[in-house]
Amino acid sequence: MGKWRAFLYISALFLIVIPISIVLMTDDPFRSIFSNLVISLAIILVILGKSITVVEKRKESKRFAPDIGAIIGLSIVLIIGFIQ
Repeated sequence: MGKWRAFLYISALFLIVIPISIVLMTDDPFRSIFSNLVISLAIILVILGKSITVVEKRKESKRFAPDIGAIIGLSIVLIIGFIQ
């Protein structure tokens, strides 16, 4: 499951970095719908990665409260983004 977690985090990073680098190189901005979609997808991938972390830590009886806090915080950000 650790490989999936790394894949999700790296995918989220690339979802943010690639469009930013394209905009900086070409000076041609994306539409706001595309930007919101990319950011929302990146947040969802991070939430999924954190969920995998919680499952792994729970199996090992380690402390996972900070990860739950991150999941809740990112979920709130995602919901607020959808409402606006």
